[in-house]
Amino acid sequence: EDTLSLHDALPISEGDRYHGCWVVGEVAAPDRFAFDDFFANADFEPDTSLPASHCTYAFVERDGGTRATYVSGYDSAEALQQVLDMGMEEGSRSAINQIDEFLAR
Repeated sequence: EDTLSLHDALPISEGDRYHGCWVVGEVAAPDRFAFDDFFANADFEPDTSLPASHCTYAFVERDGGTRATYVSGYDSAEALQQVLDMGMEEGSRSAINQIDEFLAR
């Protein structure tokens, strides 16, 4: 199990910034990896007072390209609602919408 710290604070909602870090649990290159995604303190250490998401990213060759599938889950409906109330959906959508441009570089 390794920890990968994100190197920036992420804007999730108007005026709020949250640090984050991943604790990687599985890497099956080049097909998939799984990790727990935590909010973090300013030193990028997991903040266990806020809900973590459990994420799996999978990559499959398809029609000469790659299909990427991202699945995230939470320990409870209440944990999910808490991060939704913090603006997580908007932040996730913004990040995912940047992937194609990033990969094209």
